[in-house]
Amino acid sequence: MRWEEMSPARVAGRVVIARQHLQPYGIVHGGVWASIAETAASIGAHLSATSRDASAGAVGLENHTTFLRAVGEGAEVEFEAKPLFAGRRAQAWEVVMRDAASGKEVAKTQVRLMVVKAGEF
Repeated sequence: MRWEEMSPARVAGRVVIARQHLQPYGIVHGGVWASIAETAASIGAHLSATSRDASAGAVGLENHTTFLRAVGEGAEVEFEAKPLFAGRRAQAWEVVMRDAASGKEVAKTQVRLMVVKAGEF
């Protein structure tokens, strides 16, 4: 993944799909989309939480990914995560992944996260 922006309000980047991202049918495995989304949302939620309290962090509670369009090896995919809600104890982020060539959405995710402080676990 190539990161283009990381802030409490937006996390964005790109990934070029390679053979290791594919399932046996030659299209991206759904777990790849879920992993990209969780990573981007977690970074954004962490930055949001630490902007309020340097000892805070964020952990994922739920990841709901919808697969919209298949892409294969060699496709470049853009992803963008934005907060739907960024509170002091809970956050929800939406992540959209698009085929860079066509601009069409390939997957969409909502990630729910809990804000935690060091030592809470």
